[in-house]
Amino acid sequence: MNKMNLILFLFFLSIGLFGCQQNDEIKDKNPQSDITINPVGSNAEKVVIENAATIEMLKEIIDHAEKQPGVVNMADPEFRMAVGEETYFLWIDEKSGTIMNTKDTNTIYLLPASSVNQINELISYNYMNIREMAWNFLKEKGWNDRAKKEWKSATVTKVIVNEDYELLDESYDGKEVFSVSFKDKENIVAGTPTVLVDATKNTLIGYMPGG
Repeated sequence: MNKMNLILFLFFLSIGLFGCQQNDEIKDKNPQSDITINPVGSNAEKVVIENAATIEMLKEIIDHAEKQPGVVNMADPEFRMAVGEETYFLWIDEKSGTIMNTKDTNTIYLLPASSVNQINELISYNYMNIREMAWNFLKEKGWNDRAKKEWKSATVTKVIVNEDYELLDESYDGKEVFSVSFKDKENIVAGTPTVLVDATKNTLIGYMPGG
């Protein structure tokens, strides 16, 4: 290689390296800002995850999910999760988790068992615990037989406590809490009561009698 060709080679190499460095800097300055997890078929509040370490943890969990063989036909998902340009359906309970890329609804991926608790803590610190607490309250009162399904099907929303609720603790009047409601069985005389929960204290605070 003559001197002129060597100079040109080094010149273009330096341009390429500079461009790569700029791209890396752009990525560093513009990391993924959040991950959103929206309950499906419910007006419950979406979960927005903005902590960088938590975002990376979730992406690692998704990357290590295990593809399952064959074509599947799943029930309606519990959550829709937006991760960058990808969107996933998510099914999760206390022991297992499953995701499906919305671009391929015939394939599912099992989440690592070790990660299920982490995800539950993120998306339902409260939702799973709240549902189960409300269901146990209904069972104690003998009202659970009015509900169409058990606690996992309950809808969780935020409400402001007012005079429509029977309070176990009057100090919650006018405050924002979680409301847990269940679908009624057909042809029942009295509907399933709606239960109020303070998620921060894991406390049942009242209910609204069924209509």
